[in-house]
Amino acid sequence: MRYLYVWRNHIGKTCFGITSNVDNRRRKYEGHCGHEVRFDYLYSGPANHIEDLEDRIKSEFTDYLFATGTGKYEWINEDIETSQVVNWLNWEIENTYNNQIQQVAKIKRR
Repeated sequence: MRYLYVWRNHIGKTCFGITSNVDNRRRKYEGHCGHEVRFDYLYSGPANHIEDLEDRIKSEFTDYLFATGTGKYEWINEDIETSQVVNWLNWEIENTYNNQIQQVAKIKRR
């Protein structure tokens, strides 16, 4: 089982990524950001589907990924609303993965 998470930071960038341990991943973000992080959307499914879905996100939004001289990151620029990313994800899940990926109930803040 793998998870794909989506959250929006305080300047409007949408972050996404995959993990097999949600709590550890969130703690790593908190250590780098210096504030509590809550994944706004969390999806679970078979590892191969979750990894493929992450690749599809990168491909679909490649022109909007945050980039530096060292490469692109899994942050979508604030030009794209988080809701647009989530709507795209939900369409992909329904039409490409035949609902084999499920949205997990929102995680409550500690």
